Amino acid sequence: MDLRIKSSVPSRLPAPEPTAPRANALQPQTPAPTGLTRPVDTFTPALQRSANVALAPAANPAQVMRDYLTGALPPPADFEKVMGYKPVLLQTPHGPRMQDPLGYASSPGGIGPVEDFDVMAKTHDYGYDLLRYHARVGQPLGPEARKAADAQFREDLFQHANDKSGPVDRWKSRTWAQIFSVAVELNSRVQNYGAP
Repeated sequence: MDLRIKSSVPSRLPAPEPTAPRANALQPQTPAPTGLTRPVDTFTPALQRSANVALAPAANPAQVMRDYLTGALPPPADFEKVMGYKPVLLQTPHGPRMQDPLGYASSPGGIGPVEDFDVMAKTHDYGYDLLRYHARVGQPLGPEARKAADAQFREDLFQHANDKSGPVDRWKSRTWAQIFSVAVELNSRVQNYGAP
């Protein structure tokens, strides 16, 4: 009895027929003609480029708020229409700050040197108006954005205080900076970091 199995497959396969080479994604492509590169827009201000861009949910609301307040991000295109004023840019010793030109520093009973912190308060007012704006258009920035506005306010207050000449004036200004920043932060906590 023969137990060997006979195969129906021929022992030798025929050689493949030659074909034309196929295009491969890894093969180098014909280079683009020189001198036809896409122009880079180095002239149009960022505000004009972004004016028609629809708002998108913020990936990092705290950074978005900081960018708004420092002028790195222009106001939303319809901010003036919705909020009733046009923010202004002010160059400070510690960098640019966007502001509510109608804003002002205030405190309960007018205690403390509120007029000394007016510049910082106008930036903080703009930050809160951004929270209100985004809530009105149905794209709230969320708690982290309000925390960032309060943190920028604190930072600006202390930078201003540290710029004072003389140790006594610096100490007084730092004391008031601490009082005002804590009051703002406590109010934000009471309002659950929502739009004011």
